[in-house]
Amino acid sequence: MLSDLVDLVLPASCALCHRPAGPLCPDCRRAVDDCLHPSPRLALPSPLPPGMPSCWVSGEASGALRAVVTAYKDENRRDLRQTLGAWLAPAMRAALGDSAPALRAMRGRGLVVVPVPGSPRARRRRGDVPLMPLVTSAVVGLGGCVVVADVLSATRVTRDQSTLDAGERASNLAGAMAVRARHRPSLEGAVCVVVDDLVTTGATLAEAARALREAGAGEVLSAAIGATRKRAGPVRTFP
Repeated sequence: MLSDLVDLVLPASCALCHRPAGPLCPDCRRAVDDCLHPSPRLALPSPLPPGMPSCWVSGEASGALRAVVTAYKDENRRDLRQTLGAWLAPAMRAALGDSAPALRAMRGRGLVVVPVPGSPRARRRRGDVPLMPLVTSAVVGLGGCVVVADVLSATRVTRDQSTLDAGERASNLAGAMAVRARHRPSLEGAVCVVVDDLVTTGATLAEAARALREAGAGEVLSAAIGATRKRAGPVRTFP
């Protein structure tokens, strides 16, 4: 509410060029649109991390799209939540449409959408978990019985991933996540969709899926806003 009141008094600026037109000005919005695929694509990291769930993405994680995600997470531009949620939603619909068990779960006991956990270091720096409200915004239009649940936690300190290659990222994250004990009973046999903002090597999604399967999840899928250029497969159209 406070944010909405401030926007009435002070004109919002563009998150990328900082001109007075927000959260994105028309020029920057077109730059982001150039990064979005006409239809969601499968993310196919090479090498493919063992145990990585099938992952659908809405765009390429570069240029303006990556800059918007960075502004949302690290520059306190939480006013981008609905914009990013709208870009994530098609990837989530594609993931669901690719899985009959997921569609049945939405009509039955419920589908569990699981944001990947940020590191404790990142949580302290940002003061919140920015992925959670973004995912909550994205699932609004999915329909059915969908629960967004912060069930994963970090089990140990990991290195900063930005400077690591694929093998180093996999080693860095191996065994680094676990399902909180109180959530384990509700995950037994459940269909889960793991969600991240951007996919690089797939190591984070693979580790999250391992932890969910170890806790008894029946099927694990995944979705993200974007994947790096050489890690997206052919286009596949979903209604």
